[in-house]
Amino acid sequence: MMSRICLLVVLLLATGFSASQAQQDASGSGSVCFVVRTFWGHGEDYGDRSLHDLFDSLKAQTLGRWDAYLVVLDDRPFPDLQKVVSKQGDDRIWIFSEWAKAMYKPKDKGIWSPKYHQHLYQLTDEAVRACPPSTEWVVITNGDNTYDLKFVEEVLSTPDAYDVVALDFYSRYQRPTAPPCTRFAANKDDSMPKCKSNELRFCQVDLAAVAWRWKRLVVEDRRFGTLDKRSDSQAADGMMATAVINAGWKVRFVHNQCLVHHNPNPQLCAVHGGVWDDSVLINPSTFGGRCITKQSAEALLKSTPGLEMVSMNLSYDRNAFGYEHLESLPITCLRTADPATWRNAFTFGRVCAARIDFVDLPHDLPPHPWDSWLPDDLKHVKTEGQMDWSRTMDRTTASEL
Repeated sequence: MMSRICLLVVLLLATGFSASQAQQDASGSGSVCFVVRTFWGHGEDYGDRSLHDLFDSLKAQTLGRWDAYLVVLDDRPFPDLQKVVSKQGDDRIWIFSEWAKAMYKPKDKGIWSPKYHQHLYQLTDEAVRACPPSTEWVVITNGDNTYDLKFVEEVLSTPDAYDVVALDFYSRYQRPTAPPCTRFAANKDDSMPKCKSNELRFCQVDLAAVAWRWKRLVVEDRRFGTLDKRSDSQAADGMMATAVINAGWKVRFVHNQCLVHHNPNPQLCAVHGGVWDDSVLINPSTFGGRCITKQSAEALLKSTPGLEMVSMNLSYDRNAFGYEHLESLPITCLRTADPATWRNAFTFGRVCAARIDFVDLPHDLPPHPWDSWLPDDLKHVKTEGQMDWSRTMDRTTASEL
């Protein structure tokens, strides 16, 4: 497999730019390099075809100055990868590596395998360094994410003074400490966040929604795969965010726009006609919740005591992803009926709470392993919530919608 990497690097050095890149540079300078981590489950023959959706979203960009380098690290091969790429007919899309070995098994019984993320980030670091010379920004994403057609244009509009662009994004981790289901709800005065706010810090960031100044990242030899010496590198995105901010990198925050879909999330689930299952949001194998079919939801209601179904309108950005024609974005959501079982505040802790929810955390919430990641401006904020969630229902409930 290493030969594939070597071949790609040789081709890049020999040609400098692809034909489409030459056309792009005629109308502007600089491009966005997407490093796409993918696997067979994103494919066409054996997967959900989500890699096609990602490519469609990139090819629809208002500015075509981008490249995509695919990285595969899995215990199973991606047999139709070449076919998926060939169907695109776009020489901006490259297969950087395809490593399929038993030692790269991502999960075991639904739980991430030790060191998998470290290996994945190490391979990602090499792909970042193979981006073409035209690269101005690099974005690391997954094969099932999608981008609004203005994403590349927004990133490339960033003034030279900035080193990082952090954009808000749709996520199953939106307001994770708030009550299940209604944590995603819109309210009548539209004061709730439209999606998850990207604060470029642990538990408040997503790699798919961050663009890094490529040359500085490479020149300073910053590597995701070397950041976490003690664990499995799952928090490498937050670690890199902390490292560059401490090094003086200047961050441009793009708030109040939702230009990234990190799949799965309730908004995308609603568009596809699914039901959001928030009854499993603290389970290790379904962390953050999941999108299921209406038939599966009805079956769970019948077979699992203590569940309830609530209907609500989701928060969303009307100016992205073609949602401008929607008057609302309704969804049905599954959760446990007894508020005493809503333990997500204890699972996610203070550092993962959205700022709008911070004061509502239980005032006697016990210490959490992630508390050390809490930013200084929140460390001394007094929380006022109660342990009994039934007395601290979210300020927007399903009955209000």
